[in-house]
Amino acid sequence: MDIPPELFAWLQQLQLRFPKVSTYEPAIDLANIVTLTYSTQTFTIEGLDINDIITVNPPALTAGLYLLSYRVSAANTVSLTFYNSTGSDIDEVSAVYKIVSIRV
Repeated sequence: MDIPPELFAWLQQLQLRFPKVSTYEPAIDLANIVTLTYSTQTFTIEGLDINDIITVNPPALTAGLYLLSYRVSAANTVSLTFYNSTGSDIDEVSAVYKIVSIRV
């Protein structure tokens, strides 16, 4: 089925009006997080753009470990900041995080 050129042009313009939403499910292996400290760690996630808006849903984290902030710090790179509020170091095992990006 051939799409008429006028309809094709209209669909292209329509596509430009809506944000692009992408989902990622990377396996992330955190480095050891020392007791009562903040730790910012970066991970490569192919497809992220520095202008993307993201939200991050971590798996169940160890009690006392908190994901405080996240951002795209460079192309294909996400930066996650954690806080260890416990009295001992935390070394999480590799786990799958869910990340949604919106590109406007």
